[in-house]
Amino acid sequence: MTSESSSSFQEVAASWELSDVEQKELVDLQQRLHDVLHCPLTRWRDLVRFLRARPGNVTAAETMFRQMVQWRTVHQVDTILSTYTPPPEMVRYYPGALLEGFDREGDPIFVSRLGVTDGVGLLQRYGKDEMIRHAIWIRELVVQKVKEVEEKRGRPVRRICLVEDLHGLSLKTHGQRALVSVYGEIMRLDQDNYPETAKKLLIVRAPTLFRMIWSMARHFFDPGVVRKMVFCGVSDYRTVLDQYVELEVLPEEIVSGVGHGKAVVGMPSNFSGGRLP
Repeated sequence: MTSESSSSFQEVAASWELSDVEQKELVDLQQRLHDVLHCPLTRWRDLVRFLRARPGNVTAAETMFRQMVQWRTVHQVDTILSTYTPPPEMVRYYPGALLEGFDREGDPIFVSRLGVTDGVGLLQRYGKDEMIRHAIWIRELVVQKVKEVEEKRGRPVRRICLVEDLHGLSLKTHGQRALVSVYGEIMRLDQDNYPETAKKLLIVRAPTLFRMIWSMARHFFDPGVVRKMVFCGVSDYRTVLDQYVELEVLPEEIVSGVGHGKAVVGMPSNFSGGRLP
């Protein structure tokens, strides 16, 4: 390693609190991937996410990383922000964005409002491929915006806090098995290609219906991801949220009368959602 890469390695090792064994595994992983170093995601800070996603198994982490590189090539992910523009209705009725504010530990917050997303309507009007393309686009946009946060604050962002608001979830907008399958593919592309991005996943205002949907969707998640999830209903969600995030930084649509949070510049700014016209 050069002195510059060695310094970066030490910073990552300290930030992620890597054990001596994990540090050796990280170096091993980087050496195994020598032939794909052209990929923009071969910095120590990116490789460690794949190592942590497959703890104690460098071979599995290598396979996962190579599959990610292939996936990015097939879906032209590296250029998606400049070559793809999602349908305006997809942006308007599928609310989700990185916020201007930060959680109580100083990390970025991404808010999604699946409950007010007309999933069935979007699937019927635009189809599975467009929904997945939009999902990739929004994730790459988040990556870009997180980099801007890092440059502005002068320090790396290890993980982000995710808030998923399920208020409004209904059979009419989410009860189609084909839609659950699409969401499942999106959940898998998250875990397979953007591993260890989420610090916590706060699932708030979960209605009774969610229990049925969760029974179908749970198998899409790796055990490590499930352990990061915090569930709360309508009665206690503000109290739970307040443990992780100052309520003022959240959108009014989630904590009415308190929140005044906004999306970062350049991301979808409408959190209302609703049924497609």
